[in-house]
Amino acid sequence: MVRLFFTLVAVMLTACASQLGPGTSLAQDWTLFGEEQAQVGYEKLSFQELQSSAKIELTDPLYQAYSSGYEKGRTEYCQQDPRLLGKRGEMYRGICDELRPTFRTWYMNGKASRGRYSY
Repeated sequence: MVRLFFTLVAVMLTACASQLGPGTSLAQDWTLFGEEQAQVGYEKLSFQELQSSAKIELTDPLYQAYSSGYEKGRTEYCQQDPRLLGKRGEMYRGICDELRPTFRTWYMNGKASRGRYSY
C-alpha cells in the first residue's frame, strides 16, 4: 500500500513538473509568462515544445503573445552586467548572443574571476 502511494505521488509530481505556461487562454498571461522566462535567462521555447507541455491548447495568437513577452524580457535580461552574472556563478544560456555579441565573453570573464581576491 505504501509503495502504491509513493508511486502515485511520483507520477503526480512528474505530471505537474512537465506542464509549462499559464492555464488560461488570456494573451496577457502568455505575454507575462514569456517575459518572466526570459528575465531569468531561459531559452525561448518553440511552439511545439510549449504545445506538448501546456496546460491548455496552444494557439498561434497565444504563442505570439508568449514570443512578444519573451523578447521584452530578453531585452531587459541582456541589459545587466554579464561580468556580475558570471561572478555570481549563475548559468548563462546564450540568449543575449544576438543582442549583445560580447555578452558571453564578459560573462566568461566574470565566471573566471570567481574566487579571486582583489587587493
